[in-house]
Amino acid sequence: MAVVHEMPRSESWLSRVMTTDFCPRANRFVYWLKEPIGWFVLATAISVIVGLYLSPIGWVLAASLTAIIVVGMAWPLVAVYVTTCELRPEADSVHEGDACRMLVAVRNRLPIPVWGLAVEGYLDCEGDEAVPTVGLACVAPLCVSEYGITVHPSLRGHYPIQLPQVACSFPFGIWTARRNLTTMKSLTVWPKVYPVHGVCPIIGLTSTDQGDGNRGGRSGDFIGVRDYRRGDSAKHINWVASAKVDSLVVTERGGPQSVDLDVFIDTVMHPSTVMSLSGAEHAGPTGRELLANRIRMAASVLINLQQSGVPMRVTIGSQSLRLARGSQGRQQILNALTEIPADGTTAVIQRKRTGKNARIEFSSDRHGSEIVQVIDPRGGRRAGGRSVMKQIESCSALADQILCFWTEVRDADAAA
Repeated sequence: MAVVHEMPRSESWLSRVMTTDFCPRANRFVYWLKEPIGWFVLATAISVIVGLYLSPIGWVLAASLTAIIVVGMAWPLVAVYVTTCELRPEADSVHEGDACRMLVAVRNRLPIPVWGLAVEGYLDCEGDEAVPTVGLACVAPLCVSEYGITVHPSLRGHYPIQLPQVACSFPFGIWTARRNLTTMKSLTVWPKVYPVHGVCPIIGLTSTDQGDGNRGGRSGDFIGVRDYRRGDSAKHINWVASAKVDSLVVTERGGPQSVDLDVFIDTVMHPSTVMSLSGAEHAGPTGRELLANRIRMAASVLINLQQSGVPMRVTIGSQSLRLARGSQGRQQILNALTEIPADGTTAVIQRKRTGKNARIEFSSDRHGSEIVQVIDPRGGRRAGGRSVMKQIESCSALADQILCFWTEVRDADAAA
C-alpha cells in the first residue's frame, strides 16, 4: 500500500502567508525597489544620513554608491541610443520547434566597442516574462556588424506580438535602459505538423474519377472475390474460382470514391487540474499547453487528409473554410490555425451537422480532457454508423499518438 504524506498545516499556513499579497494598493509605492537601482539609491540616502549625524565614513560610502549609480545608468543609455539595430528572420515562416536563423545588424557610431546589447520581446508570447531573444557580447566600433543566431520558436503565432526593444544593463546590471526597435521583419510560426501513418478509413459512398478507397461495383480495379448473391450479373461470375470450390464465386471490383467530411476544431481553452493521492487538486498541464497540443493534432490530421486529396469543410471556432487543393490548401490550414491566440478564443464552435456527412471533432470533454472524435454515420460492417473517440494524453509523446492516429481507428473498426 502506498503511503501518502500530507503537508503539515503549519507549513501550508506559512506558504500561504509568504505568497499572499495583503496590501495590493501599496505596490505602486514600492515598485521602484524591484530594480537593483532602487536599493542602491536607498543605500546612498542612508549613507548620507550616516555621514551627517554619525560618522564621516558615510560620505565615502555615499560617494562610492553614487559613482556606481552614475556609471551603471550612463553607459546603458549611451549604448542604447548611439546604436541602430535591425532584426530579421531568414525565412518568413517556420513550424513550432524548427530552427530559424535570425540576422541582427547593429550600427555602432562610437569610436569604442559597445558591450551588453540585447534584443527583448521579439519571440515573447502574451503574458510571458521578457527573455532576451538576441544577446551580443561586443559590437565593433564605427561599423555595421551583422550577427546570425539560431532560435527555436516554441508556440504558433505571428511574431513579434508587441514592439521589441533594444536593452542594455552593462556593466553592473543595476538598471536596464531600453529603446524600441525601429527596423524589423515579422515571422510566422505555424503549428507543429507530425507525420501520420495510414490513410483515413472514411472512404465515402460516391463514385469519383480519383481519390482513396474502393467502392464496390461492376467496374474499376480488381479487389477480390466473394460468394454469389442474388441479383449479381452472370458476366461477373469467376468460373475458374467457382469450379475450384464447387459454388458460384463473383469477382469484386471497385473504384475511387469521395467522402463528405466536416472537420470541427474547438478553439476555447479549458483549464485542467489533476487530483493528487491525498485528494487535493494541484495544477496539471496548463490550458495553453493543452490547447497547443489540440492544435498540433488537428494540423497533423488535416495536412494528412489534404495530402490524400480528401475534400473537407473545416470549421475553426466560428470560422469556416473551404480548402483549395495542393500547396494553397496546406497554407490555408496552417495560416488559419496560426491565427488562434495562445490563450484560445471565447467563440464557441459552430457545428452545422448533417446526418449523411462524416465528421472529425477536436475538442475537450466536460472533465477538461482533450479528445478527438471520428464519426462516420454510414461506416461499420453493418452500415449502422460508427463513432470512435481518442483522448490526447498530455503525459505521453504527442508524436507517437499522432503517428498511429488512423491505425487505431482502423483497428477499432475491424474489431466492431
